[in-house]
Amino acid sequence: MTKTKITIVFLGQIPIKIDKTTISKWSSKHFEIENVLNVPITTNADGEDWDYSDDNIKNLLPEVYSGDFLLAITHIPLEDNYYARRFDNNRICATFYEIADFLKVSNIPFENLVYRLLYSYFLIYKRYGDRIPKRSETTNFTHDETRGCLFDMNGIKSDIIYSTNKPQLCNKCIDKLKNEGIEESVLNEIQRELKKIDKDLYYKILDFIQENPIWAIIISSLTAILLGIIGSVLASFIYEIIK
Repeated sequence: MTKTKITIVFLGQIPIKIDKTTISKWSSKHFEIENVLNVPITTNADGEDWDYSDDNIKNLLPEVYSGDFLLAITHIPLEDNYYARRFDNNRICATFYEIADFLKVSNIPFENLVYRLLYSYFLIYKRYGDRIPKRSETTNFTHDETRGCLFDMNGIKSDIIYSTNKPQLCNKCIDKLKNEGIEESVLNEIQRELKKIDKDLYYKILDFIQENPIWAIIISSLTAILLGIIGSVLASFIYEIIK
């Protein structure tokens, strides 16, 4: 199957530490990052709450690009305080505004949000016949309940943490995607790939300690004893050599 090609645009300054190179090299059997562009913001906010209206964003996004669809990442507030908005010509804009704070507190890499968006919009693109539906179209691909699923609505933005750390497709979404023509083999492969969207090792260990304090104490005690034994054996061995 031919891979879907995605262009990523970083719109304006992104005042958080995000690894664009790692994002550009993300590996999937179903899509690839065609290009990564940096586009400046040349207008001011035009919304009542210092947000950027859809018309404002649309005029900032490239009309012509090399991928099948375009995902723009920014850090400015979007219209109606949404964290993602759809535009014509298969374009989407998502923002780290407020979202970054929740990810940081939960020690979730900022890149994970981008990966989650790549997978969710890839599936939206395929289920709508290789196109991103316009904002004016009635859609039903999200659900209000937070399930740690790619299609969580996240009307409460803090819930984003549940779908940016080992996100999955919930059973209802899998059934819906199958009914809309997405092959089961594709969904199974995507489920496996989603497991790579994870925390760094240090924070996974920290989570384990916080969630399992008794086991953490036992493991650390056994480790200390084991290291003591190893140290004693090594000391004896070295002593025998040099005496």
